[in-house]
Amino acid sequence: AGRRHTMTTLTTSTTTRVVRRRWTTARGNRAMRAARRGAVAMDGVEAIPRRKAVGRGGAGTNAPDALLAVCLGKFDAMHAGHFALAKRAAALGEPWLVSFSGMARTLGWEEKLPITAPSDRARVLNLWSAALGGEGASGSEGASGVAIREHSLPFAAVREKSPEEFVDMLVRDLGVRAIVTGENYRFGYKAAGDVAALKEFGAKNDAKVDVVELVPAARPDATLGDQVSSTRIRAALMRGDVKSANDMLGREHRLVCDVSGAAAQNSLRVALAGDGEDVLLSLENVENVPPMDGQYRVRIVVDPESGDTSLKNAKDTTVSLSYGRVAVNKYDVFDIQFARNAVAIDFIDRSSKSYANGVSGRW
Repeated sequence: AGRRHTMTTLTTSTTTRVVRRRWTTARGNRAMRAARRGAVAMDGVEAIPRRKAVGRGGAGTNAPDALLAVCLGKFDAMHAGHFALAKRAAALGEPWLVSFSGMARTLGWEEKLPITAPSDRARVLNLWSAALGGEGASGSEGASGVAIREHSLPFAAVREKSPEEFVDMLVRDLGVRAIVTGENYRFGYKAAGDVAALKEFGAKNDAKVDVVELVPAARPDATLGDQVSSTRIRAALMRGDVKSANDMLGREHRLVCDVSGAAAQNSLRVALAGDGEDVLLSLENVENVPPMDGQYRVRIVVDPESGDTSLKNAKDTTVSLSYGRVAVNKYDVFDIQFARNAVAIDFIDRSSKSYANGVSGRW
């Protein structure tokens, strides 16, 4: 009787494992199908909204049967190192940048202005897509069918996941089949996972993991390291060294000033009616990090369209930053007085360390 009981227990246990395995597999398949449809994944994490996209001559990189390849990281700056990740992901399948939203708020950190303005991110994605042969995330794809897009995960919903649970969520719940990241990436609860763990858990989930070497900076720094990083770019902007910042970004640093508010519009009306030469834009209304005070050679676009990479309406001029304001000569950029939404300023170089009117200080 004891032998029969033991055999029954073993049979039941084996059956339970088989049933659990089948249930887990079915759950993963259902989640992956839901992710492809753009449904909401588990734990309040939105699925990556894939779309049909076909290039000339057949299915392109963003076709629905392409591998879903995600880049993991903090893409605050969208710098040259991040582009290297996107380029590798595009070689593997449908490229997406996946980062986290609400991290500072959840952890109680001080909120910082981003390096790349939120309203400018679509343009940068389009520039990257064009560099890889496509036309971008907000337009139709080119011959290669490449369109790099981005997706954010709420940090509060994933912060307590172990490294293994996080990778399991990416693969089973979001349908990810390839993961690309940098050598120094860490993930999971209290950043317990490194790239070795990522490769291990990726293999368990039949997901390809590709680790990209860090992009070296032109001028190594003993304190900030040898690689391109958001920290280095912030430091360069704080010094007014926009050339170094631009080198690391892979493009000119664009400052976006929101002029849609009542105070900003009143300032523009005063400039239009007055005899003075300058329009003053307050740095209180900027979307992202401005450089240090000084005089700069810039390119200005008034009311840029979302995702537009063209410079057809751009004006080259010189601006001065001091006392929390950007001074723009209204005769150099005449249509700035009629701006309704935003003024975008691409910083080319610092022409002088002198501040406006020869005085120093910000605010």
